[in-house]
Amino acid sequence: MQTSITPTPLTVGKLLGRTIGIYRAHSGVFLRTTVVFYIPLAVLAFFYAEDILTTTIFDFVTFPIEAIVSLSLISHCVELLHGRSLTVKAAIGRGLRRLPADIGLQVVSGAVYIGATIILAIPIWVGLFRTDFPLGEIRDALSVPYRPGDIEAVTNVLGIALWGGFGSCLTGLLILIAFLYLSARWIIAETALMVEGIGPLESLASSWHLSRDFVLRSVGYLLLLSIVMGLVGGLIGALMGFASVTLLSAYDQSTQAGFNSFVSNLLDIFVMPFYVTAIVVYYFDLRVRKEKYSFGIVQE
Repeated sequence: MQTSITPTPLTVGKLLGRTIGIYRAHSGVFLRTTVVFYIPLAVLAFFYAEDILTTTIFDFVTFPIEAIVSLSLISHCVELLHGRSLTVKAAIGRGLRRLPADIGLQVVSGAVYIGATIILAIPIWVGLFRTDFPLGEIRDALSVPYRPGDIEAVTNVLGIALWGGFGSCLTGLLILIAFLYLSARWIIAETALMVEGIGPLESLASSWHLSRDFVLRSVGYLLLLSIVMGLVGGLIGALMGFASVTLLSAYDQSTQAGFNSFVSNLLDIFVMPFYVTAIVVYYFDLRVRKEKYSFGIVQE
C-alpha cells in the first residue's frame, strides 16, 4: 500500500472503486463489527416482528443500535484513511461516545423530513377532509395487518379519497424531490459529526456547506449507491423471499414476517459496511474539493 499526502478529487466511478477496494481489503474487521450487533438483532426480530406494525416498532426501538453500528464503521473508515490501525473495541467505544449527538442529529433531520412531508401533502389532507368517503374505512384499510391483497385495498381507498389523481401524483413528486434534495445536502452529516467532533446542528450545517456546489453530484451518488445496494439486496431478498414461500408456506404470516425481518438484519451485516465506507470516502472527497483538505489516504 502507498500513501498519498496530497489527495485529489475523485470521479464518482473512482469513488465507488475506492469504496469496493477498501471493503474487500478490510471486510474482516468491518464484518466482525456488524456481526456483534446484527446477529442478536436478527434473532430478536425473528421472534418479535409479526406484521408491519411490530416490525416498525422493532426498528424504532432498536434505532440506537443501528446508530452505534454506523458510527463504529465510520470510525473504522476514518482510522483507515489516515493510516491508523483498526480495532473493533476502539471503534465501538468511539461510536458509543458520539451516540447521544447522533440521536440528536437524527431527531432534528427527521423532524425536518416529517415537516416537509406534512406541508407538501396539504392537497391530500384537504382532499381527505372534503370527501364524503368514511374516514373510518380509510383508517381500517391502513391499520389492518399486512396481507397480499392489502395493497390493492389501500390503493382503492386512497384513489377514492384523494383530491384528484393529478394532485396526489404531483404531491408525491414534490415530496420525492424534497427528500432527494435534503438527503443530498445532509449526505455526510453523520460523518462530519464523527470526524469533526461537533454537535448535531453543526454537523448538519457542515454537510450543508460542503455539499452546496455539488447537489446534483450528491444526488447521483446516492442513486448510484442505491442501485448497487438494491441489486445485491434485491437478489438476496428475492432468494430469501422464495425460500420463505416454499419452506415456510405451512407456517402463519407472523412466522414468515419474522423470517423476513431476520433475513433483513443478516443482510445488513454485509450492506452497512459498504454504504458507510462509500459515504465516508465521499465526505473526504468533498472536503478535498471544497477546502483543499490534505491528509494521508491509504491507496489500495
